[in-house]
Amino acid sequence: MDHRILLEVNDHFPNILSMSEIKERLIERKEILHLLQEETRNMNEMLSIPYLFVITDTDGTVIDYCGTDSLKGYFERNNIRNGTSFAMKNAGINAISLSMEHRAVSVVIGDEHSNKLFAELSSVCTPIRIKNITIGYLSLCFHYFHEVTFALPLIEHLARNIEDKLPQKDSLLQKELTYSLFDRYALTNREKEIAYGWLENKNVPEIADICGISQSTVRTFIKKIYAKTSVNHKGAFLKKFS
Repeated sequence: MDHRILLEVNDHFPNILSMSEIKERLIERKEILHLLQEETRNMNEMLSIPYLFVITDTDGTVIDYCGTDSLKGYFERNNIRNGTSFAMKNAGINAISLSMEHRAVSVVIGDEHSNKLFAELSSVCTPIRIKNITIGYLSLCFHYFHEVTFALPLIEHLARNIEDKLPQKDSLLQKELTYSLFDRYALTNREKEIAYGWLENKNVPEIADICGISQSTVRTFIKKIYAKTSVNHKGAFLKKFS
C-alpha cells in the first residue's frame, strides 16, 4: 500500500472567521456534525487509504473535518481548518468551489486544482440538500493516484443519509428551511413568525402571547399569509408547508 507523504508547500489558505464565529457555527450545526461523525465512524475499516472528509457551510467555509491523521496533519500545517474558505474567490478551483458554482457533484484531480497545496490530491464534493435547499457541502479528499470511482457513490450515499436523518434531529435547521420556503411567497419577518407558529399547531392566543400582539392582529396576519400563499384554510396551509 502506497502511503506517500505529501510535500509541504508555502501556499496557505487564509482563515476568514474569528474563533467566536467558528464556535457559533459549530453550535448552529451541531446536529449535522454529529451525523457526519456517525456516518464516517467506521471509515477506517472501510477505506485502506489516507482520506479526509470536509463539511462546509453554504458559503464554502469549513465547519468540520475528519479522517486519517496524515491528511488532517497536512491540512492543519497549511492552515486549513475550521473557518477556512474553499469558495472560488478564496481558494480557486477545487471540488467544493465547483460544487458551489454548479450545484452538483464535482470532481477535481491533482493539478486541476488552482492551489498547489492540492496538486497531489483528488477531491470530490456533493451538495447536502433538504427540501431542495442546499444547507452545506460534503467533500472527500485522498491521494490523486487512487481511482475516484469509489469516492463518487460513497460520498453521495453519505450525503443522502445525512439528508434523510437531519430534519428530524435539527429543529433550528427545520425552522431555517421553512423560512426559506416562506421567502418564495414574500412573507415579511412578522408573517414568517406567525406562519411558523401556525405550522407548529399553536393556536391564535398562543401566537398572540409569543409575538406580543392582539389576537385580532394575529387573525389579520393569518388572512394575509393565506392570501400570499394561495390557500384558504389551515389544512391546505399545513399540507403546503409540512
